[in-house]
Amino acid sequence: MLSLRRLLFPALVIAALVAVPAAGYGQVRHVEGKTGPGSFYEMDVPAVWNGTLVLYAHGIVQADQPLLAPRDQAGYAGFRGALLAYGYAVAASSFSGNGWAVADAVQRTHQLGKLFVSKFGQPTQILLAGHSMGGLAILELAEKYPGQYAGALPMCAPLGGGIAEIRYAGDARVIFDSYFPGLLPGTPFDVPAGTEYIPRPAPAVPGSPLYEEVFEALITNPQKVMQWTQAAGLPFQPGNVPQMFESALYFLGFQLRYTNDLIERVNGKIPYDNWTTEYAVEIADPDTNAGLSAQLNAEVERYLGDPAAFNYYERNYEPTGDIRFPVVTLHNTYDPGVPSWHEQLYAKKVADAGNSAWLTRLSAAGFGHCNFTATDTLTAFNALVTQVNAVAAGGKLESGSRQQQ
Repeated sequence: MLSLRRLLFPALVIAALVAVPAAGYGQVRHVEGKTGPGSFYEMDVPAVWNGTLVLYAHGIVQADQPLLAPRDQAGYAGFRGALLAYGYAVAASSFSGNGWAVADAVQRTHQLGKLFVSKFGQPTQILLAGHSMGGLAILELAEKYPGQYAGALPMCAPLGGGIAEIRYAGDARVIFDSYFPGLLPGTPFDVPAGTEYIPRPAPAVPGSPLYEEVFEALITNPQKVMQWTQAAGLPFQPGNVPQMFESALYFLGFQLRYTNDLIERVNGKIPYDNWTTEYAVEIADPDTNAGLSAQLNAEVERYLGDPAAFNYYERNYEPTGDIRFPVVTLHNTYDPGVPSWHEQLYAKKVADAGNSAWLTRLSAAGFGHCNFTATDTLTAFNALVTQVNAVAAGGKLESGSRQQQ
């Protein structure tokens, strides 16, 4: 079993919204149950309900972790509390499995709408919200069922699709292995059972032996780290060397935690292809860079992807850009888990489909995955509500994709 349960990255923690006392939304009607094996759901309706239901989908959870009820998912309690305080009903599911469970996330979240109606009556409208993988799941719902929802808020989500995210992780890992051969166990697509990569819980407290070995190798070879992170496109603020190391250490944990699940879902096949990829190092003068790039391309391990594996991740899920109602996205500027360039990939698909008027892109300054402040999240949600209200009132949205800081 891949034991990374004590993996501690501050950037992984989704910031809770401002805590609101129960008196802020009166007596809440609460219902919970199951929609399938292991899939727990919870629904909450405030005493003074504004008629809108928000369906929430949580982010990816390591495959070997236990299934958790929504109230135990990182960040959900605060998000729910803030929305209840503003008069919104909220419903969420744990899904039936962990890992890259996009298909299950879509199914379980979609089921919540009918379940809610059976217990509380028909809402005036339904909004979608989700973090990380859950953001991709609600985007699939938005694209496939435009008549059933009124707006969507995917946050820190791999909007460019699963294949683009796997390509990012695969490229960064094969380049890392070229610069630090043999440092990590296994291969880029097979992490040995029992691997422990546990960061330091405090600066003076050691992490797991593997983490300490990686930490020492990186800190004593800053030039290699710079070349690797640049060639792999790991996000960090330019010139911020401590953040470069933080991005490097975060990415390696991210890759080790989720690789086996991604491969097991396609029966051991590889949804990654770098057979003809030309990698580039651009940190010094052109002549030096040319030599470094040539050396990297000669040494890096090459993989030929499997069509069946690609087909699976195209289905789960490759966004189309076919949106018919307001979608507001939110992303950290420097996200080493799901880089913010996913936003550009999706914006192009939306533009190609002629739907840019429906898309608003917001970015939260700072480093980390889903590392949002309460203000960031509330601002994004309010932007969505404003757009949805404008449509309901017959107003016109501005054309073109908008990005706001």
